[in-house]
Amino acid sequence: MKRIRKEEYKGDGKIINLDIEYIPYEKLLYYPEKYLDRHLKYYFTCSHGIKSREVVTRLSDMGYDVTQII
Repeated sequence: MKRIRKEEYKGDGKIINLDIEYIPYEKLLYYPEKYLDRHLKYYFTCSHGIKSREVVTRLSDMGYDVTQII
């Protein structure tokens, strides 16, 4: 699982804050192809790091280019 600090983000992908995003994170896990493009890079963050860690771990296993911002 890839992980970076917020200051290390270089603007090379889309940031998704799971605390304010309108897509429930469970839907991202069950239907990622509906919400994400496999050819893009995504950065996930949340207030405590729990949801973003789960999402990044599972989506990474599915072949998505994802990183957790801590």
